[in-house]
Amino acid sequence: MLLAIYNTVEFYVIAVVVAAAVVALSARRDGGGAVRQLLLPTLLRYSGETRPAALELIALDDGNVLLRRHGLTGLGDRGAVSLAVEVKGFDVKIRERLVEGGGDPVDTAEVVLDFMGRERYFINYTAESVDGVAAFTFHNREGMHVIRQFNRS
Repeated sequence: MLLAIYNTVEFYVIAVVVAAAVVALSARRDGGGAVRQLLLPTLLRYSGETRPAALELIALDDGNVLLRRHGLTGLGDRGAVSLAVEVKGFDVKIRERLVEGGGDPVDTAEVVLDFMGRERYFINYTAESVDGVAAFTFHNREGMHVIRQFNRS
């Protein structure tokens, strides 16, 4: 009598629904963890090169990443460029903030990103001063060097 339940259609329908729920829960993507927010100041300098607005990332030997923002215009050394960084898992969103100031002209801002491990990251950099976005994948391993120009947003 107790084993007769295994011969009913209802039992198999319930078993398939439970199995599908287990598969769906196990295949669900992780949320990526907590979001870290950083505000990073940059070092301003004058390179003398006439480059278009571009973003350069260089993987350093110690695991850090050097970020250079080329093509700054109308900015003096008494101004500032800071980066509002939001890190969620391997997604890195960077928003550039400019404060104009007088003084000697500058055309490049650079900062060392010390929060990245030796992983593959998706970088999304927004520069409102040129109304542009650079979005790309960067694999942080020794010797990697990427230069991306901004696309109009």
